Amino acid sequence: MRPHLPLRARGRKKDSDKKNGKRRRIDTQRAGLAVATIVVLSVLLCIHLLPDRVPLVPGDVAPNDIRAHRPVRYLDVYETKRQQSEAASVVHKIYDRVPYALNESLRKLSSLFEIIVDVRADQLMGSSTEEAAHAREEVKNQLGIEVPFDALLTLVRAQEPVTSDVREVTVRLVRETMSNDLKDDVSEMRKAHTKVDSAARDALGNTKFAAAAAEIAKAIVRPNMISNYDKTAAERERAVAAVKPVYAYVRSGELIIAKGQRVTQEHMEKFTALGLRQRRIDYRTVISLSALVSFFVGLVIIYLARYQPVIYRNTRLLLMLSLVVVASTLGLKLGGGMLGIKLSGLQLAYIGMIFTTTAGMVLAALLNPQVAVLIVAMLSIVSGLVMNNELRYTTSTLVSALVAIYAVATIRGRADQLRAFAVIAVTNVAIMWIIGGLFGDSPGDMLIGSVWAVLIIAPAATTLFWYLTWVLERPFRVTTHISLLELADTNKPLLRRMVVEAPGTYTHSMAVGHLAEAAAESIGADSLFVRVAAYYHDIGKIRRPQFFVENQIMENVHDRLNPTLSALVITSHIKDGLEVAREFKLPLSIQEIIVQHHGTSLIQYFYNQASGRIEPSAAFEQQFRYDGPKPMSKEAAIVMLADSVEAASRSLPKPTVPALETLVRKIISDKVQDGQLNNSELTFRDIGVIEETFVRTLAGALHARVEYQNGISSDSEKIADDGNLDQELPAASGE
Repeated sequence: MRPHLPLRARGRKKDSDKKNGKRRRIDTQRAGLAVATIVVLSVLLCIHLLPDRVPLVPGDVAPNDIRAHRPVRYLDVYETKRQQSEAASVVHKIYDRVPYALNESLRKLSSLFEIIVDVRADQLMGSSTEEAAHAREEVKNQLGIEVPFDALLTLVRAQEPVTSDVREVTVRLVRETMSNDLKDDVSEMRKAHTKVDSAARDALGNTKFAAAAAEIAKAIVRPNMISNYDKTAAERERAVAAVKPVYAYVRSGELIIAKGQRVTQEHMEKFTALGLRQRRIDYRTVISLSALVSFFVGLVIIYLARYQPVIYRNTRLLLMLSLVVVASTLGLKLGGGMLGIKLSGLQLAYIGMIFTTTAGMVLAALLNPQVAVLIVAMLSIVSGLVMNNELRYTTSTLVSALVAIYAVATIRGRADQLRAFAVIAVTNVAIMWIIGGLFGDSPGDMLIGSVWAVLIIAPAATTLFWYLTWVLERPFRVTTHISLLELADTNKPLLRRMVVEAPGTYTHSMAVGHLAEAAAESIGADSLFVRVAAYYHDIGKIRRPQFFVENQIMENVHDRLNPTLSALVITSHIKDGLEVAREFKLPLSIQEIIVQHHGTSLIQYFYNQASGRIEPSAAFEQQFRYDGPKPMSKEAAIVMLADSVEAASRSLPKPTVPALETLVRKIISDKVQDGQLNNSELTFRDIGVIEETFVRTLAGALHARVEYQNGISSDSEKIADDGNLDQELPAASGE
């Protein structure tokens, strides 16, 4: 549905607007509006508006049941850490083999027995106790080994053959123990010592000599496998990294914590995932959101200035755009809270879809679909931020809004409104099942979403759209197809009054509307607006209907008036029409067509009458011209041409196709030569298409027949030869 903006928005800048002071004032207004929009949107996004945040911390007791208000998939930190710890514990220690460990231990064992032999051979030693103590001290100093005193005392007192046997057994114990892998682990060493004790008793019996051999062997035995802590840590880190994050799923309505239950870290994770943690002021987030809003607003300004200058130059339309965006964002934040309804998170998201979809439809109707697409794309991003940074809501909202914009782009009546409702409903159902499948929603959740799409989102959006366009279009001076359809109703009081007071004008206006609509469709102009504007373009004639030939029955009033007075009466229907339009509160765009549909055309018939009495001049000719302005749009130019062509076509006694071609070509050529179409943005190609459409439409309406003999009627030949249509057809034009 394409809106029709008043010429104050659509036209070129006035000369006065080019002055520096004027430009600065307008720029200040735009800048102030942009700053205000940024501030309001930033506040709305940064201030917490959604209720029911959970202020609990681990260890607290839940005062009531807390259930999930929406389904959510979140990272289960507790389970992920548990699996990581399990993976790390599975990794065994990594050991490095100690080279020559057995040889070194055997060397020390040999040195130990040599020390014992030396101590026993030393004559300076007094008792065996002193010998054992000295031997223990020498072993510690030379070999760095702590050997129990009792074991050394036993060997010092033993006879040489016994000592040799103990030495032989000890060597065998050390060799057998260290021939296998012996890790530097407490449990490993404890097992090795136990085996040494058992082997010693097997070799020497349960004697003190077996105990001495075991103690010396245990002192000598050392691990031949040393743990490598760096390699072990690296391997465990790789094992932890290989563990995939564990995601948990909370379904809508699931009980998170029961009343009286103590809060754990697992509960806190679910609260965080659902966005239920009590928020604190996060200045980093505030700055980031404000920067994002500023970027969006700046992007819209640049887009409007570059590609939509009509909207950019009109502060009133910019204000309307800002209000729609702010209202939609407020709706996204408040959701069902503004209605006092307890809603789940999914339902809040559906409410957000309603507001964004409505905003897109309203902007498409009041501004244009291109601007609406840009705005809903940004609002969809905002909806995702509001709903806990969920991409699913951004996608769903964007698709719904884009389809809604398409659905209302060409809306013209109730049937189109129902079609828009159906398209929005079907699309929302489809997108909910698609997105639900991607995010693992349950069939029950997707079924509930479908019910919302059909029974709430689609009807609410279309109803709000219809109401808001009606509320906003008048204060912001925008004419939509909805209001045009209402004005096209022939039972409107103004049109009914025209039927009664100026029936000829009414018939003429209806015919002009039909002709102009066909021409507008042929060149891509707004055909509905052209038709409705044509219905009202001559409403000024109801003030003095008898002065216009289509309403005269018996006599022509102008026969009793001088040409100058007649021209004044004829031109006054423009001013009268503007007054009537304001009285009945017709849109500004319709009022502009009323003012422009004659441009500055010359009233040729009365001018010719008066020029026979007074010497013609530019000032004299100006008295017989309309005040204008000339048509400023394609639509206004089409109404001008259709008005002239339709009135003149009624004068043809034999409306053959060649006669109509000559007539239409003559009228349009005169308007072009008179400069009436200079400001209308019509191209020569458009004019050619309009000419063909006029001929085809008039031929069908007037039941034109092909003239087989002469080709052109005598009246048409006379018009072509004289080159003066208005002089020959004063009554037909009525003006």
